[in-house]
Amino acid sequence: MTTKTAGTVDPIVQSLRRLSQESRYLKDAALLYEAILPLLRDAHILVEPVSLTRDQASSKMETGLPLLHNLNLELDIQSVHDLMLQLALAVETFGEKKQQSYRREMPRWCSDKPCAANASQVRLALEENRLNISELLPSMAAGERNLVTSAAQGLGLDIDLLWIVMQNAIKPALRAWCRQLTPLTEGIPWYRGSCFICGADAALGELRGNTQSKYLRCGQCGADWSFRRLQCMYCGNEDHAALGYLYPENQKEKLRVEVCEKCKGYLKVIAAFSPTPLEMLPVEDLATLHLDFIAQERGYTRLVRR
Repeated sequence: MTTKTAGTVDPIVQSLRRLSQESRYLKDAALLYEAILPLLRDAHILVEPVSLTRDQASSKMETGLPLLHNLNLELDIQSVHDLMLQLALAVETFGEKKQQSYRREMPRWCSDKPCAANASQVRLALEENRLNISELLPSMAAGERNLVTSAAQGLGLDIDLLWIVMQNAIKPALRAWCRQLTPLTEGIPWYRGSCFICGADAALGELRGNTQSKYLRCGQCGADWSFRRLQCMYCGNEDHAALGYLYPENQKEKLRVEVCEKCKGYLKVIAAFSPTPLEMLPVEDLATLHLDFIAQERGYTRLVRR
């Protein structure tokens, strides 16, 4: 975890402000991230350690199951509720201050309809305890949207915003379980594009060190795992003729997009000497937003398999 001493600028805030100075198109998104990312980093969600042996972990991974799949996950529901409330309030405050949004860079729930109004409705639902968090969390942890969608529709809430708030509110717990379970997996191979801890699809790829070994990073729990250089993370395609790369102008040595002609999926990849701190992964995702545009304009998509 990155810490901040008195009199210093928060490294998350510092990076986001540099981004907004470098590109006016990222200004609003950077301000939104500035409001929520420090909350996630500093949140303390009390969780019960998962009961899992190395043999059990190996068995799960050999069959392609993430370690948290079908486990009884125990955590402090009130802490999750409080973090959701903080996140909703942060988005509401941001929306009230926002003067202009750039449609392509802002989330749908902050561009198509008033951001503050959407967040206010979620905040009120939380304050009035109209959301059954304990009922929704298992679905949230499994990446299943059906129950969350039904709850949002029943309360007249914006579905995407509620999902994003819940998805972020559970991240501190997932990160705690990731720290606990990762040592159990040392030496156990995992050749999937989804996280071996929580099952979320990789958010970014990293080429590390002098050998440029490839690793995938989970944006939910922060896990990282080695991955074959020439393989699609979505469909497993290893046909060199059906795999390719897209490069931004003058950034070929640092950034690229790996694309698959078989499934039309893409993965953003950055050069890194060491793993990106997990709290900075969303910042890297935002900083490489132009790679998403490059890929999407050519017909590739970030596939969602869950």
